[in-house]
Amino acid sequence: MLAAISPHLAAGMQLGKYKLVDQLGQGGMGGVWRVTDPEGRELALKSPASGMNPAAEPVKRFAREANAVRLLDHENLVHAVDVFVDEGFLFLVMELVEGHTLTKVIQQGPIGPRRALVITRQLLDGIAHAHDQGIIHRDLKPDNVMLVDMGGWERAKIVDFGLVKLVGDAENLMGGGKLTNMGVVFGTPAYMSPEQALGRPVDGRADLYALATMLFEMIVGRVPFESTDPMMVMRMQIKSPPPRLDMFAKGKPWCTPELVALLEGALVKDPAHRFPTAAAMTSAVDTAFVSIDHLV
Repeated sequence: MLAAISPHLAAGMQLGKYKLVDQLGQGGMGGVWRVTDPEGRELALKSPASGMNPAAEPVKRFAREANAVRLLDHENLVHAVDVFVDEGFLFLVMELVEGHTLTKVIQQGPIGPRRALVITRQLLDGIAHAHDQGIIHRDLKPDNVMLVDMGGWERAKIVDFGLVKLVGDAENLMGGGKLTNMGVVFGTPAYMSPEQALGRPVDGRADLYALATMLFEMIVGRVPFESTDPMMVMRMQIKSPPPRLDMFAKGKPWCTPELVALLEGALVKDPAHRFPTAAAMTSAVDTAFVSIDHLV
């Protein structure tokens, strides 16, 4: 049984074999710290927020995230190093991913279709691996994507799995059981699939919808549906047809029929008519890339 509250954490503190260096982030669901291991490697340590009862859903979700990340082994997904309990408190240790969030990059303006497609293909490769492990992300958005400078090229990594849904063998392996009832909505409205907004069961096609939304945003500089009211955004996700790319890029040579078709196919309201798998969407991304590669 985990303790009822998380400990007060401070730089210099020792947790298991890890030493806390500095805090990298803090949110309502918990915090992330830079730590070092006995070999001197810098890593990231994540813990639930203090004051949470171990029976509370956020703590259960944190435990599920920790176990889910351990199943993942892909260059475009954050890698789990360790999951441990120290004096009754659960901690997740991951590789330290240093770079810029996709959010920060988009805030500087549209990034161009070629780069956007390269990033999207990497994210699709990573999410295909997650789906193969029975892990549906459910909260893909630019805040959860890091772009890492690899010396002449960049690697995209998905770094947060706090709202995962487990299916198939993964659900059985981790004890199964639902943490929320049908009708409860989780996710971020601007990137939420229509079925998520309706509180219906979701599968990997919801992740593909979110990736298409991010692709649209990278190219255009805004998401398909915008409003200061999150409920209005959810209603638009459910009922409003997505804007076509050529509405924003009319006359641009890179706005090819293949690129328009890719976004149309991935932003369909009914998941039954969406790309069925990450592999199918990857094929469409490759086709769109070929259509513009000589133009940009």
